[in-house]
Amino acid sequence: MTLPNEKYILDNFETAVKNGYIKPFFQPIIRTLTGDICGAETLARWDDPDFGLLSPALFVDLLEKNGLISKLDLCIVESLCYGYDFLRKQGKKPMRFTVNLSRIDFDNGDFFEEITAVFKKYNVPPHAVCLEITESVTLDNTEEFRFLFDKFRSAGFEIWMDDFGSGYTSLNVLKDYEFDVLKIDMKFLSDINARSRKIIAAVVNMAKTLGVHTLAEGVETKEQVDFLKNIGCEMLQGFYFAKPMDHLAVQEFAENGNHKLEDPDEYDYWQAAGLLNVLSPNPFEDYGKEANAAEKITQSNFPIELIEFRNDRFYFPYRNEAHQKEAAKLGLYNAQLIDELVNDRTKPHYYNTKKQFDEAAQAKGAVKRDYIMGDVFYSYTTKFIAATYERIMVASSLTVLGDEGIENRIEAINKYNRSLFTNFEAVNIVRPDKDESNRVYLSTSFKNDYATVSVRRGILIFAENELHPDDKGRYIKFMDMDTVKERLLDAENGFLQQPFRIYSPGNGFVWRRVRLTQIPTLDDFRFIYSIQRMSEMEVMAFEALMKEKPELFE
Repeated sequence: MTLPNEKYILDNFETAVKNGYIKPFFQPIIRTLTGDICGAETLARWDDPDFGLLSPALFVDLLEKNGLISKLDLCIVESLCYGYDFLRKQGKKPMRFTVNLSRIDFDNGDFFEEITAVFKKYNVPPHAVCLEITESVTLDNTEEFRFLFDKFRSAGFEIWMDDFGSGYTSLNVLKDYEFDVLKIDMKFLSDINARSRKIIAAVVNMAKTLGVHTLAEGVETKEQVDFLKNIGCEMLQGFYFAKPMDHLAVQEFAENGNHKLEDPDEYDYWQAAGLLNVLSPNPFEDYGKEANAAEKITQSNFPIELIEFRNDRFYFPYRNEAHQKEAAKLGLYNAQLIDELVNDRTKPHYYNTKKQFDEAAQAKGAVKRDYIMGDVFYSYTTKFIAATYERIMVASSLTVLGDEGIENRIEAINKYNRSLFTNFEAVNIVRPDKDESNRVYLSTSFKNDYATVSVRRGILIFAENELHPDDKGRYIKFMDMDTVKERLLDAENGFLQQPFRIYSPGNGFVWRRVRLTQIPTLDDFRFIYSIQRMSEMEVMAFEALMKEKPELFE
């Protein structure tokens, strides 16, 4: 096929712009946490009536060399803004686009005014189109570039560094300028071996420590996708997903392909989630704000996952291997088991997770709780990440106690649990579904050994033999085994309790607190039944409440 020469391109460029032969093509950008299309890079294509679709290699460098590249860039920006306004008038929410700017653009003193005039013409907000520049632009004319860079950022434009790693790779650029996104060029690391993985992970770690988002371009294989997602790279772009295409093809790709279009109103939400640095030694700390950050930052096996709550259900956009290994110690050997357990409303884990989730969202920080699953102690930490109108995102970390020197803590728990029993007169583990009760501790005398009979029969005998006549009916209702599971799962604090007058040899009927406390388990439902002494002040307060509002205890 015959190709146009340089003279043809230069002679016909103005006509091509005027007649709309210069067209934007789009390559989708995929968010790793969701698999959705969160934007698209805009690339110039020349659809010539005589020579057909021309490769950018034929005209971009030539136009730049002859001082015409700014007209090309403005033409693409105009097309984007027109398309954005057109979609908006149709009631659609346009995605974000990026457009490449040349170093020549920053030599044009009027370029900022020319760009913003186009945005004003179509009433397009600056954040709708992100500006991509290469590292070399910042090094050509530092003073002039700094002036325009600051003007664009002050006006609300996002500025992305393009092709990081393929050219100058000057770390001074990252030191001196605040970029919103770092685009990592996968071409210079096309062979994903152990050494290149370390380099890419280090770049992602560095970027997130600076508060800069990360995007890998030139992604071509499933292996690359899996690796980049695991290290927390937020966005991906390349032939693995799609080649650059015209506006009709990209619309078809978004509507009928494997990747749906992200809701633009949730862009900031997912951006906030993406900044979580899963490679940090402690992702719950913001090392970017610490003076000694450089001493702390290193690659880490910190167990971390992201949890999203929406439509009354938990979702897990990200979980690293370290977190999955900790979960396996609880018997949760794969992601499906975790999902089923946490979203099972018949078990306490749903309500415990939701409660801690809400606490973290309210605190806008990290919340740490210790739990027991069966006979295993574990620590669970959650930190608020982002929220939007219908969803909340937190990061969580799971540590099973007993590893990494925590044996002493378990020993202390077991040791001092014994002293805690001095506050109780009875402690039993009750399994309503099996209608059985196992004694853990007893420090008083009852007329019978109620743990030797079925739970339901034991409740009736205990009420008859040990309860004050006026409290028997209330106690039987409180201990109803047919409703206890539902009541405990709905209990705000994970337990139910009421005072009852229980017979004490030598003292007659005395007030005691009966508490039912749920136990998180993987299999059957169970709870702790305990009888605890009450102080004189508590007894006085309770008796006063009974006289004032007896209906509460009917």
